[in-house]
Amino acid sequence: MSTLLQADTIDGIAESLPNPATPEGFVLILVGVFVLALVVKRLYDRRSGDETETVDMADVLEPETVERGSAEGQVLDDIAERHKSTVAPAAIEWNTRSAVVGEQWTQTLYIEEYPDYPKDGYLNELFDLTDVEFDLTVHITPKNQQAARDELQKVADSLQADADLEHSVRGVYLQDRASEAAATYTAVEGGARVFDQAMFVTVRAETQAELSESVRHVRSTLRDQPAGLIPKTALCKQDLALQSAAPVGPNRFGREAIALGGAVGALLASPHNATILEEGGVEFGVHKDNRSPVVIDPFARENGYAMFTIGDPGSGKSFGSKQNFIRSIEQSEDRIGIILEPLNNWAGVAEALGAERITVGGNMGLNPLELKQTPERVRRAMGEDASPFKDKKDDALSFLMNFFALRGVELGDRLTTVETARDEAYARKGITDDIDTHDSESPTLRDMMDVFEEMVEHPEEFVVRSDAESEKIRDDAKWLLDQFRPFEEGGRYANLGKQTEFDIRNEDIIYLDFGQKDGSVGGSTSLIMQLLISLVYERAKETDKEIVFVIDEARYIMQDTATLQFLETVFRHHRHHDLSIRLVTQTVDEFFQHDESEAILDQCAVKQFHQLDGMDEHWANEFGLNHAQMRYVQNAVLGSEEVGYSEALVGVDNDWRGIEVRALPKEQRVIDFNAKEQSRVELPGATDSESVGGDKERSVENHRDGEISSTVIS
Repeated sequence: MSTLLQADTIDGIAESLPNPATPEGFVLILVGVFVLALVVKRLYDRRSGDETETVDMADVLEPETVERGSAEGQVLDDIAERHKSTVAPAAIEWNTRSAVVGEQWTQTLYIEEYPDYPKDGYLNELFDLTDVEFDLTVHITPKNQQAARDELQKVADSLQADADLEHSVRGVYLQDRASEAAATYTAVEGGARVFDQAMFVTVRAETQAELSESVRHVRSTLRDQPAGLIPKTALCKQDLALQSAAPVGPNRFGREAIALGGAVGALLASPHNATILEEGGVEFGVHKDNRSPVVIDPFARENGYAMFTIGDPGSGKSFGSKQNFIRSIEQSEDRIGIILEPLNNWAGVAEALGAERITVGGNMGLNPLELKQTPERVRRAMGEDASPFKDKKDDALSFLMNFFALRGVELGDRLTTVETARDEAYARKGITDDIDTHDSESPTLRDMMDVFEEMVEHPEEFVVRSDAESEKIRDDAKWLLDQFRPFEEGGRYANLGKQTEFDIRNEDIIYLDFGQKDGSVGGSTSLIMQLLISLVYERAKETDKEIVFVIDEARYIMQDTATLQFLETVFRHHRHHDLSIRLVTQTVDEFFQHDESEAILDQCAVKQFHQLDGMDEHWANEFGLNHAQMRYVQNAVLGSEEVGYSEALVGVDNDWRGIEVRALPKEQRVIDFNAKEQSRVELPGATDSESVGGDKERSVENHRDGEISSTVIS
């Protein structure tokens, strides 16, 4: 009975189920299976969740580890955000002729027509545009040679057919084009490689007005020779053109042209020829865009050999100046190198180059009235009206005027009495305008004091016409004797009242060290610097070698009118004596405080700016920089070990280039060498035997000989 009931029940259930053979039954069965699977999965997940214990990692790690991990995560997030902003802008606004990419306005040009046989480096003028920000992208794809020959043959045949049918002036043009196409086909038949070429130029600017002006400039440069291109704006396709101009993107814009291998080579020569490569020069740095060397020879300039380097502290100006000095000296054996600086910052370079070090200070004599014998070869080159004696007297008077100015004393009409005593002092030594007398011993300032003393006692001997002059001469002499007291024995400038007790004529590398304590400089800095510049100038007139003369902290000699008058004379004549004066300073305003300093600036054919916050529009106009060049100087990369270089803007005859100043490892070791903390054997090229003995150092302050290192940069 039970079995029959169960059988009936199963049969009833089976009859109630839909028939799977029918579409409706099949769908209902599928739905049922799906619902059953969901129920089973939920039950399984609930059971698994009850059995699995969740652990918070923060509970098992040290608090410091958690904090470090959080900080590292934040750093990675920041880096990711920077990468995103570097790769692509946050937003782009597309216009018909331009686009606003991030905060910049851009316009992308494509090249519609190319010359068949362009000149090597035909884009030189474009790469020389330092006042325009632009990106140049060229897509070059090798073509199948057979397909290229067939295509070129069709073009040449078509042009020749058109030329044969045209019997007007246009026929001449078509015939020329057909001849060019036939020559291209012949070149390909001869084995010349063929490429598809597409060129895009994206011009960038901060404002729409600046963009329009920059685009006009770029268009004009591309149209003019030697480029000879036809640029067009990508109308309504700035998005495709900008994608095609991306460094790693494909050419989505199209507009390709056929180019032979020679045309590709001419294109690739362009960024390299945009640099400066002068035979006999030294490398100032590498071009900021194409990394080619920028090689300049200051001695090759027609308007003078002088240069200056300006930059903020830490900008890399001192590093670059030292590197340039080392390379200039090592580049030629027939050069004399002289360093003049008041803060003891060049001691390592001087040590490395084996310089004769002259520490200016203490009791060693330095005579402002010293006159050297003019060499015979210089005499032959002098003009008939040249007078070394007159130049020296003017030099001495300039020194004395600077001396009085530093003390805040007005010389006034006593100048005549000073000149009389100076001339009398020279006369008593037998020195006249006759060059043959210039090998006599020079007078000193104390000899002038002897003349003042006689003026007080016997003023009538110095009267020119009227006895009434006697009283003024006596009064002037009394006053001047008191003012000259610092030059007397035991005075502050006693060493300037004696004969010069050192000679730089027989040395090739000279370091004129002020020997200041703790890097400080006093009010007499410009006074001493003027004397030493005069000494170097006299050295330049005697030798037939080129002289590289670096003056660091030049601001100390650019502030006094009396010093500037003398310095202007030196700059005006430096080229005649193969003297390259190189000023290094931190600020630009001292070049425009006096007429003489502006004249000095005009004599500098090579100018180099490192990072300079003070370079505003006013100073940019004064130095002839445009807006883009001004911004480059303002934002130039500072020199540091992490970056590995510093940026600078260098101008040669008003032709500007942005450069990166990089040093070779051995150069850097020489530049960074600290003689107080390092051994000489740490210098490149030095040996253990060289660390003892070596060349002798002349110490003007201590009257003692000491060790000085010497090395050759290899």
